[in-house]
Amino acid sequence: MERPMRLFIGYKAWKEEEYLLNRMTFDDLVKAYVTYPAIQVYALILLTALIIGIVTIQSIPLFLLAFLVGALIFPIAWYITHRFILHGSWMYKTPWLAGFWKRVHYDHHRYPNDLSVLFGGLHTTLPPILLIAGPVGWLIGGLPCAAAAIVGTVMMTMYTEFLHAGEHLAFEPKSKFWKDIKKRHLAHHFHNENGNYGIAEFFWDKSFGTFYAESTDRERSPTARNLGYTDEMAQKYPWVKELTDAEPGARKEMRNRGAAS
Repeated sequence: MERPMRLFIGYKAWKEEEYLLNRMTFDDLVKAYVTYPAIQVYALILLTALIIGIVTIQSIPLFLLAFLVGALIFPIAWYITHRFILHGSWMYKTPWLAGFWKRVHYDHHRYPNDLSVLFGGLHTTLPPILLIAGPVGWLIGGLPCAAAAIVGTVMMTMYTEFLHAGEHLAFEPKSKFWKDIKKRHLAHHFHNENGNYGIAEFFWDKSFGTFYAESTDRERSPTARNLGYTDEMAQKYPWVKELTDAEPGARKEMRNRGAAS
């Protein structure tokens, strides 16, 4: 008899699992998603904020407006962060930020099939969610609207995390929407990283001229996998390389299996 799935397993147990998207099924992805502790915290925050918003609601139109604004904050915030921060060189040139950059984005481009470096950590996602969505919602209509804006942003975060993982999963989506965003996101990873910064939508890419629908629309970039952190850069700014070299052998072997597809 198959053992029931344990829902709450904690970060340590989750990290000990081998989640390689090129070797996973859709059901495997769903299991990995719902058991990831950060997703569970998002769900708790979403439920708590929703209850607070409903209990204190004063104006339904303002509440819905704040929710919509919160949901729309995520795409533009992600575009700015992805393009100007995560794809910048200044973080790996700074000793105390090099490790952060490595974990948050460099490792994802080096090992795009490794789910453990695809999902965001709470220390990188929660502060901007609470410090941006909350105050914006408060300006719209006080506490209930602050809660509504947080609900909107957290929902978009959870939605985007799942779609992002699905874009790297070795399966062919049935919907045209998912097929299109998968193709464009994978082009960002394997063809030219200087475009298609969106994940679940590409409105801001189209607005700022960084969108390309087909790989033939852009030249192939030699730095799509290393984000410009070449051997030459590693000699000048060794901190990311030192952290990479210090990774456990088992982790390297697992990631190499994930790269072999």
